[in-house]
Amino acid sequence: MGSESAHTPDKDTEVPGRPSLTSRVVTGNDGREECTIHPTGATPEELLTVWVSARSDSFVDLDEIR
Repeated sequence: MGSESAHTPDKDTEVPGRPSLTSRVVTGNDGREECTIHPTGATPEELLTVWVSARSDSFVDLDEIR
């Protein structure tokens, strides 16, 4: 079984006029990571259509890049 972690930015870092987003990184049994980003507080029905995912070779850790 893989592992999962989620990140929702603090209210202090939100920019007015931009949607609040949550990112969720899931590590599969094969060790590959997939990051999915969706609106914070989206309903289960909304989550069916308002998300984007990327595999580990398509995203970087923001703290490592800074």
